[in-house]
Amino acid sequence: MSDTRKKGVAYLQKRLGYTPSLIAVSKFYVPEESWTGKAAWWFDLPIKKVKSNKKGIYYLLGKKRKSSFVVLEVPTKFLRDNLKKFETRYKDIIRLHLAAEGKNRLVDERGKGRVDFSRFELTI
Repeated sequence: MSDTRKKGVAYLQKRLGYTPSLIAVSKFYVPEESWTGKAAWWFDLPIKKVKSNKKGIYYLLGKKRKSSFVVLEVPTKFLRDNLKKFETRYKDIIRLHLAAEGKNRLVDERGKGRVDFSRFELTI
């Protein structure tokens, strides 16, 4: 488990009081490191987990430039409903590159649907 993931899981557990089963954590990618050429968070979500958790929530945690995390509480139904809009050609995963800054913040810059995740941001 990477250091960023450990810190993200601990951050979420402290705020929720429990550890959810579906968690993805991303470091903050500066534009020079990012596939999009912009500040971003990169998440790979196994499609199998999304499909098998019918009423589940997938927590996406993006490391901020400083010490805390952006937390998204995304229903698996939303992910299933938008599956065709995401990049899915790699090993049965949903590959998300969410913009970390700017006017497109929390919009998937990788998939053809440009799906907006901003409505799922928690303030915890």
